[in-house]
Amino acid sequence: MKHNGDIKKRILIDATTVTTQVDGLSHNIINLIKYIPKETFDYFEYTVVYNKGLNRKSFQDLFIDSPIKLIEATIAPIGPRRDWDMFWFLKKYQKQFDVIHITSNNYPFALKKGICTIHDITFKKYFDNPKYTFGLATFYMDKVIRNALKSAKKIIAVSNATKTDLIATYGLNDTISNKINVAHPGWEHLINEKSSDDATCADTSMVNGNYLLYIGTFRIHKNISNLLIAFKKVLPKLDAAKRLVIIGDKSHLKPSDAILINEINATEEKVVFTGYLSQACVEAYLKNTDAYIFPSISEGFGLGVLEAFYYKVPLLCSNATSLPEVAGDAALFFDPYNPDDIAATIEKFYNNKDYPKQLVEKGTEQLKSFSWQKYAKDVVDVYKAYFGISVK
Repeated sequence: MKHNGDIKKRILIDATTVTTQVDGLSHNIINLIKYIPKETFDYFEYTVVYNKGLNRKSFQDLFIDSPIKLIEATIAPIGPRRDWDMFWFLKKYQKQFDVIHITSNNYPFALKKGICTIHDITFKKYFDNPKYTFGLATFYMDKVIRNALKSAKKIIAVSNATKTDLIATYGLNDTISNKINVAHPGWEHLINEKSSDDATCADTSMVNGNYLLYIGTFRIHKNISNLLIAFKKVLPKLDAAKRLVIIGDKSHLKPSDAILINEINATEEKVVFTGYLSQACVEAYLKNTDAYIFPSISEGFGLGVLEAFYYKVPLLCSNATSLPEVAGDAALFFDPYNPDDIAATIEKFYNNKDYPKQLVEKGTEQLKSFSWQKYAKDVVDVYKAYFGISVK
């Protein structure tokens, strides 16, 4: 490998959006740091900035006997406050680094010629966060993305679909489009996700199977409304024992969805909400489900697809945005905008006894195309390209 000079290039990796919650962005950042190729420490000096008071064992464990340096700061993860915090942070620290990698969409206005990871731009069409329903929020988020595309020297997108979406939505020219590199996330965090205090699940209601499983929030782009409509349509055609299990609670349901659920459950509970579950119970539900159903109309990547493959669960999946790219030929796809098609796909799955085995086999094979180790290598290849270091 060739690189110019003997002085190590100093890279700052932003981990200020890592939280104690189990979320895709935190997985992304933690596993990037965890799987940085060891040989790159010969010519890169890595530093990680994180938020003061972060208490997450999987994050702290990364730095045991590690050459990676740490900076503790207080930086808001999102919003105008973040830009203010980042302005002062950069004023103090920016000159100490040759490049700064912002690992989330939230690229600061004060940073020029950095690297930014853009995960999705779902907010452009489906912004319904109950905390930020006013128009200024989407206006601000749009400005942040536009600034990242203009000011960052390199962009990392988590899927080809996200790259395509960026190019189409913002009308990017070839110069900016060519700055965008794709790095697919991985799945190995699932191996050690269970903590020692929830290694077993006391809930045994799932052991007999006979249910489809949905895990996710009730944001518009997650498309639970069409899933419920489809399930109501297909119920009369299914075995009487079949249910739809939703890991989550009812507190953020739309009134129309709540009415529909009451109709479905009028004589018997067919749509079951589990409420909050420990990771051990989530795993138990995954292991016992007939199939995992993923109805989203917009996903930057869709870690749930890899989760289904890892737990050897048949996948019924939306054909929108990045999901076909991630699932390959290892899912039964449906049009998420069409409840009739979702219902027909569910019926098709249950009517063919060969599908479970076939989908699991294909999913197990498709999983091999992804790993956090490969993701970290792809990201570090972007670092190399930034400095003109040849990539092998």
